[in-house]
Amino acid sequence: MRDACEKEELRKINGLLYLPAPGLILGVIGSAIGLYSFTMTAFNHFNETGFLSYYAMGAFSFLIYGFIISLCAAWLFFRHKKGTRKIMIIYYATGLIIALYFTVLPAIIFNVQLNSDDIRLLVSGILGVVIWMLYFIFSKRINIVFCR
Repeated sequence: MRDACEKEELRKINGLLYLPAPGLILGVIGSAIGLYSFTMTAFNHFNETGFLSYYAMGAFSFLIYGFIISLCAAWLFFRHKKGTRKIMIIYYATGLIIALYFTVLPAIIFNVQLNSDDIRLLVSGILGVVIWMLYFIFSKRINIVFCR
């Protein structure tokens, strides 16, 4: 009986795994808001000019992909599904790629100066990869918690 209780306790999201949970929720909400906001801005720009740049089309594609990955990651994480490790790695890598696309690429191509929001987005993407992606790759506990 005690072994069963201990095994059940090990399978719960607790300890360090509490930290990615609010990040996933905020990621889904933030990506939905970002996608909606960018879509409205791009739509208004297109109505005024009749032109949509390749950069804008790429940004729209990345935002859609990021939203879908956020939804999948949150779903698998909170349902304790077996594919959580892979999707979380993809989630954090996608976050960094999107951050680079929206910060570094405009700085290089359009000579745009980075502001504090850009730097925060970039740091968030880097920390996601350096800390959480490595945690999901190397933690032995991930296999125990997400094994259904």
